[in-house]
Amino acid sequence: MQCRRVMMSPTRTASVVVIAAMVVVAHGCGRDVADREYFAELDGEEKGMTRETQIAHMDRAIRLAPERGFYYDTRGGYYIDLRQFERARRDLDRSIELAPRPYAYFIRGLASCQAGEVARALADFDTAIAQQPENGQFYRGRSLARAATGDAVGALQDALSLVAVLPQQGESYYARGVARALWGHDVEAVADFDRALSIRPELVYVIEARAKAHERIGDLAHARADHDAAEQLRVEKSGCAPCLDPFRY
Repeated sequence: MQCRRVMMSPTRTASVVVIAAMVVVAHGCGRDVADREYFAELDGEEKGMTRETQIAHMDRAIRLAPERGFYYDTRGGYYIDLRQFERARRDLDRSIELAPRPYAYFIRGLASCQAGEVARALADFDTAIAQQPENGQFYRGRSLARAATGDAVGALQDALSLVAVLPQQGESYYARGVARALWGHDVEAVADFDRALSIRPELVYVIEARAKAHERIGDLAHARADHDAAEQLRVEKSGCAPCLDPFRY
């Protein structure tokens, strides 16, 4: 029987960026040596394997099968975890050269944002959305990037699309709150941050954003309470990168 592969986007642990992966699904389909390295690092996620060890597995997989773009996505995600953004970008560049998939553009955009190059990320988010407009999470990345570059109109448009597609996610309301704050609508922004935290109370960056919104509307008591809560939670969630950075997935 011939092997058949399908694309899926698995959610990894909180400290790993969501990456595009190829999974062998056909009954009776075997794995070659490169795939065995790839699946060894995936198994390591549940076994407490260090990122460096997982990267070593991916190094071997890439040497054995350098034409498989999703291997570069995976290793690039680990480099993002280690905040080695230039290495991550090289891997994602190579992935896109081999197979220009929308998810690879999206992850490269997130890496640029985390590296402080938000304007550079916009073209990647644009490409990801153009190729797969039904993928709501892409709008989250672009909404936040647009907000960070002062594009209030675009940020709100994307945030509204995001809430419509993914109303069950707290991060959607965070993005809308950030966009509303750009318009000076801080009361509505606070309501969105409240909604986000009712779904995801561990998101430190939402509490921090709410504190700033409280300050702008003159509610200093609630602002101070949020600042104190965020400071404590930042320590408690120090190992949870997606709790601290809105561009981490």
